Amino acid sequence: MAEPTDIPVADLRLDPENPRLSTPNNGQRATIREMAKMQGTKLRMLAADILEYGLDPSELTIVARLEDDDERFVVLDGNRRLTAIKVLENPEVVEGAVSPSVLRAMRRLSRQYHEDPIENVSCVVMRDKDEARHWLELRHTGERGGAGPVLWGSQESARFRARTGNVEPHIQALDFLESRGDLSPERRSQIPATTFRRLLGTPYVRERLGVEVADGMLRGRGDEDAVAKALLHVVNDVADGTIRVGDVYTVEQRTDYADKLPEKVVVQLTKEPGAGVPLGEGGGTQTSQPRRRRKQVARNRERLIPSDCVLNVTEPRLRDIELELRHLKLESHPNAVSVLLRVFLELSVDWYISDAGLGISEKARLGAKLKAVADDLVRRKKLTRKQAQPARRAAQKNTFLGPSVTQMNEWIHNQHMFPGPSDLRSEWDGLQPCFVAVWSAR
Repeated sequence: MAEPTDIPVADLRLDPENPRLSTPNNGQRATIREMAKMQGTKLRMLAADILEYGLDPSELTIVARLEDDDERFVVLDGNRRLTAIKVLENPEVVEGAVSPSVLRAMRRLSRQYHEDPIENVSCVVMRDKDEARHWLELRHTGERGGAGPVLWGSQESARFRARTGNVEPHIQALDFLESRGDLSPERRSQIPATTFRRLLGTPYVRERLGVEVADGMLRGRGDEDAVAKALLHVVNDVADGTIRVGDVYTVEQRTDYADKLPEKVVVQLTKEPGAGVPLGEGGGTQTSQPRRRRKQVARNRERLIPSDCVLNVTEPRLRDIELELRHLKLESHPNAVSVLLRVFLELSVDWYISDAGLGISEKARLGAKLKAVADDLVRRKKLTRKQAQPARRAAQKNTFLGPSVTQMNEWIHNQHMFPGPSDLRSEWDGLQPCFVAVWSAR
């Protein structure tokens, strides 16, 4: 049985033949550049997450000793993580291989990284690739009937967030802004976590921003939109470098920053201390309508589209596809369902663009078209901003979070990606409000 061991970063080498690369590379520098080029903005997101949280302790890096050097190891699984660390150590190595915006972000993150660099990586040492083969396939080739990782669907993710209350307040604030659509994942990756944590950890700053912390939860004491505006103002100050960690190192400095916030940013408090409303659940000065509970969707339904989901599809071919998606069983035909879902999404979006006269080219990428449709549905009040959020996230390039156009494309074009029933249910559940709105009576 292989035993976990800590290995210095300096002794780890990327695998030039790792499956993420279309062709093998010669040399570590070429491999790092190719990995960075392939990952693009995902490299920046991963580096920012490592910088904020460290390496995932629940997922050991799998390595094997180099044939010609017993002191060094080749990484069989964890090449993305090692690439991120190598680029954080020296971002100049990827100049020209990534976009200017990614390079600028990596340079900024690198300065933070060198304040507390990662010295060692927890690894499990295998004899060779043959010994590691089973575990590599298990991690990267889908559910495999339950033997592989089974990702949470939208309901499971929501339950987890609801049942865990140990998220730091500044992370809750960023989650709140991102869930509203006020903060993109890319912009979030540009925020120095230490600076924002210091500011939001100061009671007087929180009061000026209209929030409080009670029972570990960030709560609003004013109108929710006003609170979001105030938090976003601080986020932008921190992300743009207007405020740096040295500027708010002491309580006095943070108090001075709060006092100098523009009056239009400072939130008018409408709740007494201790009576704040959890962010994202309404509150403030406006009278909110009773919240309608979403109908529960059977967790293990056999078919993609729930029986209680009504779609008024008028186009003949799309109606045929809908009927097939309602009849095919997920366990028996996951590949067929994944392809039909991708086709149904694009043709539905194309129909709406034409019917609503949005002026988007049919040749535009699906992500761009989906975002345009979601934005128009919100503008026409056929979707709320929260209902549209999964579609907007799905439209983002290279995202695999929740519903994802990238994920759908991988199912079609990548022979190593296997759609599982829970993956497909999650894709549909997130996009169902958008489908219903698209095909609602006009």
